[in-house]
Amino acid sequence: MRGAFGGLARRRRPEAYLYRQVFRMPMRPADILQSYAIVMTLGLVLGLLAGGFPILTKEISMASLAILMTLSLSTVRIGEARVKEHVGHSVWSLLLNYGALSLLILAMGLAFSKELWPGWVLMAAAPSAISIVPFTSVFGGKTTKALFSTAVNYVAALALMPVMTVLLIGSAVDISSLVESLLILIVLPMLASRAVAKIRMGKRTNTALINLSFAVLIFAVAGANRSAFLGNPLIVLAISAAAIMRTFGIGFATELSLRRAGMPKSERIAYVLFASYKNLGLTATMAIALFLPIVAVPATICIVFEVAWVIFLTRYYRGVSESPIRNPPGGAAWSG
Repeated sequence: MRGAFGGLARRRRPEAYLYRQVFRMPMRPADILQSYAIVMTLGLVLGLLAGGFPILTKEISMASLAILMTLSLSTVRIGEARVKEHVGHSVWSLLLNYGALSLLILAMGLAFSKELWPGWVLMAAAPSAISIVPFTSVFGGKTTKALFSTAVNYVAALALMPVMTVLLIGSAVDISSLVESLLILIVLPMLASRAVAKIRMGKRTNTALINLSFAVLIFAVAGANRSAFLGNPLIVLAISAAAIMRTFGIGFATELSLRRAGMPKSERIAYVLFASYKNLGLTATMAIALFLPIVAVPATICIVFEVAWVIFLTRYYRGVSESPIRNPPGGAAWSG
């Protein structure tokens, strides 16, 4: 009977079911791998305690991210989206992610040492997080638009990421290593994901493998920077303050602006996520692959605040009605 009611709940309220799978506190050991927040925390804490992997940190990081990207992209089915209906959305999403958010990240990066500057550049040059698609569904947004815009974001990243990296970092970047990393971490997963998508893999299995791959990546990156985290708390605090601005600050500013412009909740959710989410796993891995491990510190710290931002949005959107804030006198309602 319980199983029947569980199936009914999944059919009637899929977003509520997904929320419980992603954010609920696990009741059994097997459920731990279903919680993104808990697995990320375990990877971070264990990495700082153990010091990460003794050897092959770069190789393990790249392998775990390639697996993570492949599994995540396997859930993206472009055939579900109608191109003509979503072109405008993808353009605005690209402007928010590579325009507003990237500029804010670069501006904040200027306040830190030259040693960390490449880490901020790589973060600004990275595409949006793939998790924007399921999170849009969880919060009650239009998933097909988020799905199509994410695909466009990653195609654009193949050109934007190397161009931004070379222009803003210069000769310190090994072009051949940069191209190789992009092929391994973006192009290969995009191709492999189409084959994985044909495999009948349960949602729990897919989620567990994604979270486990992410935990391995965080364990490696955090462990490699153990001395930076524990030996320089002021830098950690400064980066944490910047992380709050580039997630909560710009994200909530986007939410309020679009709400006041008259955009319905279901329309603005994806925009808020594109304005506040980068693929930080890719950022951290590229930092280790191209530079020293310390360059990955900004991305590693920002991951913690992106998780906190998702948890906040989950509670926030549950209490927000579909109706937007009434427009001020003379203001035009959102028509797009």
